[in-house]
Amino acid sequence: MSGKLLKRAISNSSEVWQSDKSQHAWIFIAGAMAMLMHETFRFGLDLPGRQGLTLMAILIFVRLVSPYHYSATLAGSGGLVAALVIRDNPAAAIIVLSQGIVLDLAFKQLSVSNITLWLLPLAAGLAHMLKPLFKMGFLTWAGVETDSLRHGLAYPFITHFI
Repeated sequence: MSGKLLKRAISNSSEVWQSDKSQHAWIFIAGAMAMLMHETFRFGLDLPGRQGLTLMAILIFVRLVSPYHYSATLAGSGGLVAALVIRDNPAAAIIVLSQGIVLDLAFKQLSVSNITLWLLPLAAGLAHMLKPLFKMGFLTWAGVETDSLRHGLAYPFITHFI
């Protein structure tokens, strides 16, 4: 030992977590996990829109903590893959991807404002309202009637927004 420090043989493990590839993978996995939780935990509360709260909360969280301006869309892509793999549900896949896109666009518009944190839940409510809108359009096109849309679109819109 000549008083010199030994060279490090292994790299810093935090560099692995900070790389772009790993961050993209974690965002994608977060979206897939959000869809998994959304599709798995079904509690009978008889209130349209309550299951999507977890999904939207995770999409918002991912968007707020990620440095990428497309992170909600990437998480929505993870949800898209999970919806197709778990339940083979292309409608849910399209809805979660569109919700991620709307959140990213809303965040881009709101990021110039000082009150972004207060307006983001409003944007999340509007993005979550896409589900009954898509569902109503599809069911009208297909000629199918369901319980949640039997009395119109107002009640599902309100419960999805709140």
